[in-house]
Amino acid sequence: MHPIVIVLAIVLGASCGPAGGSGYAQEPHKGKVPGIDKITSGSSRLAFSGNIQSFDEKRELLSVNTVQGGTTEVFPIKKGVRISAANGSKLKLDNLTPGVNVLVYYEQKAEKRTVTEIIVLSSGASQGKNKPAPPS
Repeated sequence: MHPIVIVLAIVLGASCGPAGGSGYAQEPHKGKVPGIDKITSGSSRLAFSGNIQSFDEKRELLSVNTVQGGTTEVFPIKKGVRISAANGSKLKLDNLTPGVNVLVYYEQKAEKRTVTEIIVLSSGASQGKNKPAPPS
């Protein structure tokens, strides 16, 4: 066999084998986004909407049921949490009574929840006197 043919066969075999294999092996690594673990492990602002099931002022816990009634979430409530009506007017903790429809904004960092704001969307039956009746 001619030495040029042998050299060409070796070069051709080397360029097809390892180059194709190494490119394929690195392909799954290309899908990763650098730093994404740092972003997702931090705190994130979330919202939960539903009707107040109960508010325990002594333990500072607010239980909110989804509108459909399938899920109940419990939120720690501190006295400095901003509570407001849908129109922006400030409200007090006394407004958090069973049946009131609320939107709870909170931050979740690992297993800890921190409520940042509560917006009262509509009053419960016990607070109907504070709000004018809707038009017929």
